Amino acid sequence: MEHLEDEFSLRLLRHIVSGNGVDVNINAIAKRLGIHRATAKSKVERLIEERILDPPRYPFPLLFQEYPLLVLAWADIPRIPQATIFFEEDPNIFAALSCMEGPHNTFLIEFFKDMEYYHSWREGIVKDQKLPGRENRAAAEVYMFSNRLELKYDPTCFLHDMRREFKTAGKLEVGGFVFDKNDLNIFDLLLSGECIHTNETYLAKELGTNRKRIARRTTMLLKEGIIGPPKCYFPDLLAPPKYNLIVSMLEMKKDREQIKRFLIADDHVPRALESSIGRYNLLLFSAFRAIDEFFEWGEMLIAEFPDSIGAMSNTILSSRSIHSIDAKKVSLGLIEKQLMEYRRQKVTRQGK
Repeated sequence: MEHLEDEFSLRLLRHIVSGNGVDVNINAIAKRLGIHRATAKSKVERLIEERILDPPRYPFPLLFQEYPLLVLAWADIPRIPQATIFFEEDPNIFAALSCMEGPHNTFLIEFFKDMEYYHSWREGIVKDQKLPGRENRAAAEVYMFSNRLELKYDPTCFLHDMRREFKTAGKLEVGGFVFDKNDLNIFDLLLSGECIHTNETYLAKELGTNRKRIARRTTMLLKEGIIGPPKCYFPDLLAPPKYNLIVSMLEMKKDREQIKRFLIADDHVPRALESSIGRYNLLLFSAFRAIDEFFEWGEMLIAEFPDSIGAMSNTILSSRSIHSIDAKKVSLGLIEKQLMEYRRQKVTRQGK
């Protein structure tokens, strides 16, 4: 991809994908909702300080093309500081959570370029002493999927159900945060990508250029699908605060297209991929406040498609047992890697 071989694009991406130079437009929110600017500002700050939402940033959908190999691993990893550092710093690990699956105590979500890359990475874990040796640990159980077989990706899908709950019950609580009407309206705007401002003057100063060049390049990156429009996201990306994340492998026996359409429209499924793992042909990520709600949802799915849903394998992950989730880390790791490669090639060319 041309823009991953261009230093200016990479440096710009490093800023906007991390959220530098991307802000909430308080004036626009106040005007849109007809409230005082100070009220809008305090409510936005509270949503972010309470970790209901992350500050706005540009998403990096190109990641799924550059790192098409999605690896889900159930591993036996000792609870030591060395492991925590590994989870937090490794640029291929999107998430690490506690689980209770046979001999395994840790569930990992990882992204890689290809099988060779993954094999080298895995061999280097012990070789580079990132984790203790495997001789006293149970062997990991690993499943591989293709990010290019994505059926759905909508981390903000929960918003629809939250709106309905507020309208029906007259209140909404997320992660211990109790929403009033203005809180919900601001929450809605930010998750939808409304009232987000790109500070092109700041970025121009940081990158040593002019704001028109920043605007042109950002528009080009959006047009080519390298980045998406800026939004606020949940800190854990695929689940609202204090929700439980469930990873499911599902067997669709028939009525596949109808089931897919049903899940695409479902407000509890932020991501779904087609797969081919034994009898399972669908991978789902879903999230619920309570485990009972997930089982009710599963019963509803089976009732909707009584002769079409076969086997289902579920891993239930508690929001209270997260070692590390960083929605930006893998994307920024890829951008940084490309920037280092560009500079290495530049030095090589200059040396000739």
